[in-house]
Amino acid sequence: MISLILPLTHDEPALLDTLSACVAGVAEGVIRDAVLVTSELSEAVERMSDAAGCKVVVAEGPRNALISAAGQVARSDWWLVVTPGMIPSGPWLSDLNAHLATAEPTDIGLTRLAGRGSLWRVAEAGLLPVFGRLTGNLDPRLGLLIHRSMWGDNHRHKPNHQWVTLPTQWHDRRKAVR
Repeated sequence: MISLILPLTHDEPALLDTLSACVAGVAEGVIRDAVLVTSELSEAVERMSDAAGCKVVVAEGPRNALISAAGQVARSDWWLVVTPGMIPSGPWLSDLNAHLATAEPTDIGLTRLAGRGSLWRVAEAGLLPVFGRLTGNLDPRLGLLIHRSMWGDNHRHKPNHQWVTLPTQWHDRRKAVR
């Protein structure tokens, strides 16, 4: 089972879309719990998280520090870190189950950004995971599936890992909501 971690860096209107899309994961027994972590908790976000049954953590710092704070209360050893506004497509639950059935804790899974439309969007979707692997700076639009033991004290993934690209694609709904 997976803990869904949603680091909210600002009041995101597309949060509801991500929560709605992930309900199927709870119903299928893939997602055990959801943790929303933010530096400022608005009344609207508090209502949404309460209605969705998310734990809420208020923490300070950059995105990686927020992920670390959420990880302290996450119930599962495997975390799926998703930026609010990102929506999975296709058989994402079976993709996650297939990965978890054979995964080692040192495997760090990256989902892909759906690249549709212009040539730039298609190229961007293919290059983001490669760039993130090389630099260690992962684009927040990529879903990250990571074992608790691979998240370091410095709020980053540990260096002794194996990158795995998951077939699941994520669509960025934030552009549609703005």
